Amino acid sequence: MEVFYTLSAVPTLIVVDLGIILLAGLLFGRIAEHFKIPVITGYIIAGLIIGPITRIVSLETLASYKVILDVALGFIAFQVGNELWFGKLKKSGVKIIIITIVQAIATTGIVIAALIPFVDLPVALVLGAIAAATSPAEIMMLNKKYKTKGELTDTVLPVVGLDDAVGVIMFGVLLSIAVSMSGSATNMTILEMFVEPLLEIAISIGLGIVIGVVSGFAVKTIDNNSERKEKNLDVICISILLTTGAALFLGGSPILTPMIAGTVVTNMINKECYKVGEETISFFVPPLMIAFFTIAGAQLQFDVLLTAGLIGVTYILSRTFGKIFGSYVGTSMVKSSSRVKKFLGLSLLPQSGVAIGLSVAAYSAFLEVNEGYASVIKNIILASVLIFALTGPVLVKIAFWKSNEMTV
Repeated sequence: MEVFYTLSAVPTLIVVDLGIILLAGLLFGRIAEHFKIPVITGYIIAGLIIGPITRIVSLETLASYKVILDVALGFIAFQVGNELWFGKLKKSGVKIIIITIVQAIATTGIVIAALIPFVDLPVALVLGAIAAATSPAEIMMLNKKYKTKGELTDTVLPVVGLDDAVGVIMFGVLLSIAVSMSGSATNMTILEMFVEPLLEIAISIGLGIVIGVVSGFAVKTIDNNSERKEKNLDVICISILLTTGAALFLGGSPILTPMIAGTVVTNMINKECYKVGEETISFFVPPLMIAFFTIAGAQLQFDVLLTAGLIGVTYILSRTFGKIFGSYVGTSMVKSSSRVKKFLGLSLLPQSGVAIGLSVAAYSAFLEVNEGYASVIKNIILASVLIFALTGPVLVKIAFWKSNEMTV
């Protein structure tokens, strides 16, 4: 009996803690809505309370929920892909690419320049690369929550989708340069610096297209009957689980891969099928989103704010300026409307799971080379994630509101 109890106690506690996480997220989400604060901020606050503040849920338990975070991020990325209709993007496709590249390069350059007086160049290069990353989760959820429609929405969704691909390339190249400068590696050629990030993107695109095509055909063969929604949900869930899992296993991007699959599916099916699919996902995703943001909040640690210090403040301010300035320059180049010029930068400030993932990769790369560099990068990113997690959703909501694109 004692052995049985030992084996079964941990899974039971994990299930109970997950119930506590969902309950706390739901409660504080409702409170946030009551005070006109984005519901996501309520979820994150709930996480902070049950995590670092009260320790109701331990870090060890939170680590057990990584699969939930991966799957939730897969659903978010798939939904971003669903918004990328080629028919809609024919006119704006080139503009989106220009805006994405310009704002990413500007953000990276500004952050590097701002940090050089405080840190060594290898650290500045890596932090600059991570600064370009934008989390799609907050943007996508607010888009669904408030049913936003308009030019800003049509711009920010594809930009945040492409931002992952651009960010992966920039991060891969600058990380290779930074590690090489730290004396750990032989001199690398430019080609070698690009190989790993380009391979990751190639794997992601290949997996996304193959699984997306199969899923698209599967959706098209579903009969229009009472079980249509359930069958659609089956196909979508299988697609997201396969793309996310295969990407993690084969070294692809767990964000870019399901996004590509979502793009393929939405361009293979007709508008009626798309609406049915969207309605189906909307009933299934909310608990995942509550868990995702509440767990993300619970994993944040206040002590990193003290550790980050002036460098952390500089990083946060320079990234904010870089996103706003870079977005303004990019949208000015393609002659977007004044609303998009003003508010796109604010919409691109959220930074959570993507940044943490890149910081973990950087930490691992530097650990044997220069442990001091590894610690600085990890602490700065965790501190910035805490700040942007609390402020990002509010700023995105303000951007949609000021642009008059919130229909709910």
